[in-house]
Amino acid sequence: MRMTVIDELWNLIMAGLGPYHEIPESTFLVLAIALGLSLITNAANRFLVDIEKMKSVTKEINAWRKQLDRAKKANDEKMMAKLMKKKQAIMKLQSEMTWDRTKVSLLFLAPFWLVWAVLSGFFGQAIVAVSPFTFPWLMGENLPFFSWYIVCSFASGLPLSRILGINPED
Repeated sequence: MRMTVIDELWNLIMAGLGPYHEIPESTFLVLAIALGLSLITNAANRFLVDIEKMKSVTKEINAWRKQLDRAKKANDEKMMAKLMKKKQAIMKLQSEMTWDRTKVSLLFLAPFWLVWAVLSGFFGQAIVAVSPFTFPWLMGENLPFFSWYIVCSFASGLPLSRILGINPED
């Protein structure tokens, strides 16, 4: 039976990943991939999204929320009415800000799914990392690909966003 180009490519990728199927190589491979993907998305956000505008909008939204909270606590109906008139404009700003970041995420969605499919196919449910402590929500100390990738992704994403200055809360 003839192999298709896709089959040949799949076999080539799987052969290339072969040495990374055991711990600690698998641990470092998944960490490197999560770090690389986080770096790519954060760099894209840095260069494709107006960060200064995002920070300005975030400050405006946060100030509005603080005023609204104060008005609720003080039971100041006059101030609440004034703030509620601005609610639509605030929601529009928030929506625009979310859409700007979503556009960048959509740009990388297909390539990330491809990487995810390849790695999920390669590792399956094999243990790729052993944690020195228990992650109760991630199946204990022995972490399969999915769990370890999630840990690595969260551990690299926020620091990289701060380093690149794209966290609007900063």
